[in-house]
Amino acid sequence: MIIKFESVEYTLGNNHFYYDFEINSSLTGIFGASGAGKTTLFNLLSGVDLPVKGKIKLDNEILVDIDQNHVTQGKNRNIGYVFQENHLFPHLSVKKNLLYSKPYIKNKIKYISFEDVVSLLDINPLLNKKPRQLSGGERQRVAIGRALLSQPRLLLLDEPFSNVDCSKRKQIISYLLRINNHFQIPMVIISHHLEDILKLTRKIVIIENGKSTASGDVFNIIKSGDKPELIKPKKYQNTFTVAFNNYNKIENSYKVLFNKNTEIKISNHSKLLNKTIETGTKIQLSLRPIDIALSIDKHEGTSIQNQLKGTVKQIINNIEGVFCVVDCGFELFVEISQGIINNLYLHEGQEIYCQIKASDFDLVHVFIDNERKEKLNDLNLKRHEALEIAVNH
Repeated sequence: MIIKFESVEYTLGNNHFYYDFEINSSLTGIFGASGAGKTTLFNLLSGVDLPVKGKIKLDNEILVDIDQNHVTQGKNRNIGYVFQENHLFPHLSVKKNLLYSKPYIKNKIKYISFEDVVSLLDINPLLNKKPRQLSGGERQRVAIGRALLSQPRLLLLDEPFSNVDCSKRKQIISYLLRINNHFQIPMVIISHHLEDILKLTRKIVIIENGKSTASGDVFNIIKSGDKPELIKPKKYQNTFTVAFNNYNKIENSYKVLFNKNTEIKISNHSKLLNKTIETGTKIQLSLRPIDIALSIDKHEGTSIQNQLKGTVKQIINNIEGVFCVVDCGFELFVEISQGIINNLYLHEGQEIYCQIKASDFDLVHVFIDNERKEKLNDLNLKRHEALEIAVNH
């Protein structure tokens, strides 16, 4: 989905906000410090607030054009909004919270079913409970489920990790990827934790002091040297989607393919993996820049299972340290030191080996299996028909 803010201005008391960017992605991260203006951006996009100047577009639809005195009311934008505080009704059960929007969507084509949401978010055991009986992660899943059942064309999530402890963040990230992949609903996610955003998407909008100051692929933002004080390379996550290949019983490891020619081994330490996964199933992995070692030669007789041959594309001196970009058929961001540059005579264009332990890969998500493709195609057809009807009317 294309989201475009053209010279959008908004004033709240003494605070002035200005947003000007265009981004095209099914998953977009809004990144910035607390109080930078991220939630205000969401309020303008969803229709909670109205700008004083500018234009807001979703794909080819103009939501706001102040010069033309055109404003689509928030209730007619068909945007689901999951607030940071969840805003679940404390006196209602989880089931009644989920079904709250039912009377308001009776004229909509329903392409997301109650049963599908409950199954996808694993909340069937929670249906008869009240919000006060739930953990932070459970409340978050219920709030997301309620937003999904409003049949939105776009889902906004404000700090979905803020009320979830670190051990549950990975679970929420996996749920969000599952939702995006299953329902094919574009999502925009606010967070001041870059590492969480990067496990979901590399497409971001940076907000600073009430202004959008950069947008696009975060990797390109880092490579260009923009925003070094905000985009901290040490918090960067190399994130990529691979295809499951097979399980190696002798080594107790899984083999995955980055492309037809590059095989990677990852450790058997995730509950998301099992030996029955079909070949070709998509898996999302992340890898920290500090967990990649560089070598001029490929080493035999080593416990490091992955040695990927690549080419040094760029060396970056940042306020946080020294980093390099290595092209192995896909780009890896590597944390190094000046000593490594001197010892390896590291320079752009040099052939190098990236050495990575199988245990250093973090498994973010295993995507749905091939058995559900037919169901997904039917669901997506219904969704696109519903969106087409909505636009034409």
